[in-house]
Amino acid sequence: MRVVTVDDASILVLEEVTQEIKDTLNARLVEYCYGRVKAAEDPDYYSLDTTLDEFFKLYDTKSEKTQLGIAGELIVHLLVPHGHEKFVSAALYLNKEERAIKKGFDLTFYDDHDGGLWYGEVKAGKVSDTQTADSKIRDLIGVAERSLHDMFTSDVRKKRWDAALLDADATLQSTQASNVKKLLRTDFKTVNGGGKAKVRALLCGVVMRDLMLDEIDPETGKALIESVKGRGRFAELRLLLIQQSDLEDLVEVLRASIGAPV
Repeated sequence: MRVVTVDDASILVLEEVTQEIKDTLNARLVEYCYGRVKAAEDPDYYSLDTTLDEFFKLYDTKSEKTQLGIAGELIVHLLVPHGHEKFVSAALYLNKEERAIKKGFDLTFYDDHDGGLWYGEVKAGKVSDTQTADSKIRDLIGVAERSLHDMFTSDVRKKRWDAALLDADATLQSTQASNVKKLLRTDFKTVNGGGKAKVRALLCGVVMRDLMLDEIDPETGKALIESVKGRGRFAELRLLLIQQSDLEDLVEVLRASIGAPV
C-alpha cells in the first residue's frame, strides 16, 4: 500500500491485499461490527464465525450498488489508521437492530490528540468508461460533503445522534465515551435549536479502478481540500482518498475465512 499526504488529504493506493491486511481484517472485524468494548465482554458470543455469518446475510442480499457502499465503508474502517492515525473509531460497522445498512452517521471518531469529535462520511463507487480516478474521486467527495453538511442543516434527525451515542458506549473506554457523548449531545442541541455546530469532518472517497489505467493524482487531494475548505461548511477538514483495483478483494478475504465460494 502506498500512502501520500498532501495538506490535510491522505491518498491510499491499495495495490494488493497483503497478508498483513488480511490478518488485520480478520483480527478486527468483530471490533468493527460490534465495538471493542462489547466484543471484549464476551468473545464467544461475539465470535468471528458469528460475525461473518451476520455480515454475509446482509451483504449477499443487497444490490451491487449497496454492496459497493458496504465494501467501501469496510475498507475505510480498516485503513483510517494509516491515513489519520490520531482517529479512534467511535462507530459500529453493522446496524444494531436489523440486517440492514447502517443508519445515521457513517463514522464518528474520538481524536486521541485533543479529545475532540470528528464526523465521517464515506462514498464509494466504480469508475465508468468515461471517467478517470481523479474525476470519480472528485464526484464522491462532493457527494460526501453535501451529505454530511445536510445532516447538520436541512436534514437534522435526532436518531442519528441517538445511534452515535450508543456506538460510543460500545466502542470506547469510559472516559473517551463520556467525552464523545457530551460532544454529540452538544452538537445536536445546537443544530436542533437552529444554531451552527462546529463540525470536524473526515470525508472519505473510495474508488474502484484498475491501477494500470490511472491513479488518483496527489494534486487532486490538494485541490479538493482547498475547494471544500473554501465553502466554509466545516470547522476542520480531513480527506481520505482510497483507490483499489477491486473493492471486493476484502470481501473475498472474509468469504475465504468461512470457506464459502467466492
